Amino acid sequence: SESPHRRPLFRRLAKRLAMSAIASAAAGFPISEISSYHSKWVLRARVTAKGQLRSFNSRNGQAMQVFDCSLLDESGEIRASFFGDMANKYHGMVEQGKVFTFSRGGCKIANRQYNRTNHRYELVFDRDGLVEPATDDGNIAAVKFNFVDLRVVQSKTMPCSVDLCGIIVAFKPFVEFTSKDGKALVKREITVADDTTTSMDIAIWGDRAKMEDKDFEGSPLVCLKGVTVKEFKGGRTGSLEQAGSIVFDSTLPDAERVRQWWKASGGQASFTSLSLSQEGVTDLLALQAKPLPCTAELCGVVVSSKAPFSFTSQAGKALVKREIVIADHSGLSMQVTLWGERAQQDDALFDGGVVVLLRGVLVKEWNGGRSGSLLEAGSLIFSPTTPEAEKVKLWWLTGGSSQSLTALSQEGAGGAAARLAADRACTIADMRAAAELVTAQPEVFSVISRLSTVQTKKQGETQPLMYMACQEPRAGTSLLCNKRVGEDGVCPACQRAGKAAPRLNIRCRFADFTDGAWLTTFHEAAQSVLGLAAEQAKEIESREDGREALEAAIRRRYFHQPLQVSVRAKLDTYNGEQRANITCFDARPVNCGQHGRTMLKSIREMLEQQAAAAATLAMSAA
Repeated sequence: SESPHRRPLFRRLAKRLAMSAIASAAAGFPISEISSYHSKWVLRARVTAKGQLRSFNSRNGQAMQVFDCSLLDESGEIRASFFGDMANKYHGMVEQGKVFTFSRGGCKIANRQYNRTNHRYELVFDRDGLVEPATDDGNIAAVKFNFVDLRVVQSKTMPCSVDLCGIIVAFKPFVEFTSKDGKALVKREITVADDTTTSMDIAIWGDRAKMEDKDFEGSPLVCLKGVTVKEFKGGRTGSLEQAGSIVFDSTLPDAERVRQWWKASGGQASFTSLSLSQEGVTDLLALQAKPLPCTAELCGVVVSSKAPFSFTSQAGKALVKREIVIADHSGLSMQVTLWGERAQQDDALFDGGVVVLLRGVLVKEWNGGRSGSLLEAGSLIFSPTTPEAEKVKLWWLTGGSSQSLTALSQEGAGGAAARLAADRACTIADMRAAAELVTAQPEVFSVISRLSTVQTKKQGETQPLMYMACQEPRAGTSLLCNKRVGEDGVCPACQRAGKAAPRLNIRCRFADFTDGAWLTTFHEAAQSVLGLAAEQAKEIESREDGREALEAAIRRRYFHQPLQVSVRAKLDTYNGEQRANITCFDARPVNCGQHGRTMLKSIREMLEQQAAAAATLAMSAA
């Protein structure tokens, strides 16, 4: 039995244990100590991320609901999932950013397919779980980051989830679209770089994507928690998870380090993009065997270059592109399209057989060949000093410039053989004769000619040169309607009055040394021929005496410069009568270097034929 003199000692010990239990409950059981060996615990933690309430069918076919969240205290972070009645009870109560106590839950080994925390275990609340609001004393951080730098991401096994700290060096406007399963989505792509001079493209979604552009301007510092990284087209891209976090201008030590690097040298640094192929330079012979589409790094000589070309996409976006043809020591060539500011660089930069290094070229099949497009995240370097560049330069100087090249692209063979492979190069007289023989299958011709006349009047009446086109998206697509709207602004196809923009539609007479031809010339080609955007032409015409001013501007383009005109001819039926429909769908200034090499080749071929004929004649005479 208990000794009387020891009873006060037991009472004091029991009181201390009770007070300790109360204090422990107030402080919370440390998350870092959670394991299958502890069954009774009370956590005091902040909800740093919370997922949506989702429905699923259990193994016995019963419909159930679930949501998950991330819990953080001063010791660590853990994932918790609420099922069934617990999910219905607590989803509306548990708020991201607030502090609660959590108890009566289960514990199991973390499922790494879904669990993004570093904890070995995760919590499950499916029966008698208890969640109660707790006082926020400010000791628990709002979010805990486990940063890795982008160079480390390069070597991680895909897919993976990481926390990143870096500078937003580029961003795109947000876009709204519908997924394949009919869900409305909003997405914005940003490019983040850190002090390892490495960058990666990251997609952000929903309300985060809809943040104002000014939030992403000026190269802000950003911390991203929960970025899922996957392999995409030979590179690596990220996507911020719904349960993830984005924090601007953090004062964490890692953020201060990146901020100081950016101020000191990062703003002028060249970055290695993880979102581009990391295989190094691929020659065109190896590229020929790659499955498409693919992303590649190319090094070659610019053997031809077209002038920059401005146009409006089907989605209504103003674009500028330039097409160049590069060749390398494999004896192959390929067309690559440059965009935006890269396309608008001075023409002289692309002349003289300059060697270029192109990082981030998306290669696709086009018209039965292969064509490339330099991605926005890619880079264009003139006269590089890499070993691959020196090899290409030596090949070009020691015979490559006179070598006949094999084109991977169906447009722009390049080099000494440069001509439009997909278009049938001919004179206007040849084109007119061939057009009389076309069928319902369209044929395409390429003609070097000059603009001689634009039809501004017909039988004494002024001819309209443009019309107002509907700029509303077609139902179920992102493409613009582009149908002619009535004088009241109503589109007959969309059955409403919406946005509209001018589109050119003119009749042009083109002439060369053999003949001339009237061709209907539509919007994009017409803008190139006239040297005027449709909006500029509309603005000129709207002035006082504007029609005369517009016609004067058009006349200044007559015989202004040689043009490479692409013509489509096919057999159509008008009022029961079949006749050839001939239209100009593209026109651009002639690339003199490319055209000169084509003519030199033709001259060499004629001389060779004459020499062969003379030799045959001499042998016959002997």
